[in-house]
Amino acid sequence: MNFGTAVRLTVIVSAGASLYAQPRIEQVQNNYSYLLPGSPGYGIAQGSIFIIKGANLSSTSTGLQNVPLRTNLNGVTSRVTVNGVSTDVIWYYVTPNQLGGILPSRTPVGTGTITVTNPAGTSAPAAIQVVQSAFGVLTLDGSGSGAAAVFDVNFAFLSAQSSAKPGDVIQLFGTGAGPSIGDETVQQAQVNLAAVPIAVEVGGVAAAVAYHGRTIFPGLDQINVVIPPGVTAGCAVPISVRSGAFPSNAVTIPISTAGGACPASPAPTGSTEISQSEIDAIVASGQFRTGSVGLTRQSSYSISDSVTMGGTTTTLTRSDVLSAGFNRVSGADLPKLLNSQIAAPVAGRCDVFQGSLVNPFPNLIYKSLDAGTPLTVSGPAGTRSAARSINSVGQIGYAATVGTGAPGNYLDPGRYSFIGPGGPDVGSFSGSIDIAPELIWTNRASLAVVDRTRPITLAWSGGEPSTLVTIQGSSTLIQGSAVSVSSFQCYAKNTDGQFTVPASVLAQLPASGRITAGTFSLLQRGTLAIASVGTGTRMTAAGIDYLTAGNQWGVAQSAEYK
Repeated sequence: MNFGTAVRLTVIVSAGASLYAQPRIEQVQNNYSYLLPGSPGYGIAQGSIFIIKGANLSSTSTGLQNVPLRTNLNGVTSRVTVNGVSTDVIWYYVTPNQLGGILPSRTPVGTGTITVTNPAGTSAPAAIQVVQSAFGVLTLDGSGSGAAAVFDVNFAFLSAQSSAKPGDVIQLFGTGAGPSIGDETVQQAQVNLAAVPIAVEVGGVAAAVAYHGRTIFPGLDQINVVIPPGVTAGCAVPISVRSGAFPSNAVTIPISTAGGACPASPAPTGSTEISQSEIDAIVASGQFRTGSVGLTRQSSYSISDSVTMGGTTTTLTRSDVLSAGFNRVSGADLPKLLNSQIAAPVAGRCDVFQGSLVNPFPNLIYKSLDAGTPLTVSGPAGTRSAARSINSVGQIGYAATVGTGAPGNYLDPGRYSFIGPGGPDVGSFSGSIDIAPELIWTNRASLAVVDRTRPITLAWSGGEPSTLVTIQGSSTLIQGSAVSVSSFQCYAKNTDGQFTVPASVLAQLPASGRITAGTFSLLQRGTLAIASVGTGTRMTAAGIDYLTAGNQWGVAQSAEYK
């Protein structure tokens, strides 16, 4: 196997960096997933290859180093300290704006600090979250999303013309499978890290893992996976690797029923799917013109404490809303955004978000588009409309309350037709959707208090049978003036009628905090919610690449996390 192809360490060379400015750390990421702090799966694994982004990190640039690797490269060193133990990063390369190296396996698990030192000085400490295992999958374009760089057992790339089939063994490469033993600066022995839990799903189906461990290259890992039976064939089948509670970046692989070319996935008439050929054309154009129109019923049960009388009060708020939005999206992250849409959520997956949610596509430019006014919807209970609104910064939107949210008032099962008159940016359009019965959270009242040490089961009826139900929860931690929110999101088949959120997921949320003022102390409850999105349909309009109509049922309530 070619080392450069497998490792694909991205070296960013920046000319004109100051020889004397103090180094500054801005970001610490897995070398292949590029997940950001706060993202599900984020963590720098023991023994993994990771990158440090920043400024003035080095006065010169090196190429990719061969073994034996060093902890001092062109005068640049980096020290990681966790739980009082310090280790020195082993370098693959250094450049002024980015460093790439290996986090030594003996670095303790936990939250610590990292610094960079060069002849100009030492950087301010930056935070680093060290975990045992958090796998990042190598992708074809090196972006961390989209098609994985996947090989067969003969180290040949899989592609749309040469795909895998059930029973085949495929090889994924990346980093973060877990710690190793021995000298990590030299060629490695290939050892199966059987003691480190790794699970793989292909198209939502659990797959057997034949091997997960190091290659001969320091920090570079390999996972051999058997394609399971029952996987739906396609050119972009989602595959995910989970290291305990840490999911990998979302990537796809090509699969066919008998090998050879994978089946093309054109968007069927009426489907909301977007084909790979459409994505390729949009990426080539440099802009994505997108729009959506929909109906939503949101039911919210807010539980609050009575300061003077004691006890709690539950307030129910319900509404039916017609809304729409149209945008032109451009920027460097456009390919990453579009290719990420291929990897749809899969039933049984749970993601945990620590702290504030991170925008995975920061390098995008949005411009709202004018589709005329008003937009209308017609259903069993009549016609409603939403007028165009333009805020002080020129953002264009459409939203109107069209019902009280009570059954029989407006949004009920049946066919609904949308009409857009067209405007300066978007042509006229029309389309219809069939809305399934309302999603009812049948055991909601019993889950006002969540024990984070035990799994919880949510049950429901109604909703769109062919789609997934989304389960979400969040909890707020208050420490003095600092407030942070952690949350989880799980997916289940609607037809299952229930889903159990594992205790391992709930344990990652903090206990509900309190707001104290004088003699009063009020519980700061989190949230627990379920939602069902209908299948929807695609519509066409001049000036728009991708236009959809759909509906959603959502139910949320306050919840205390104990």
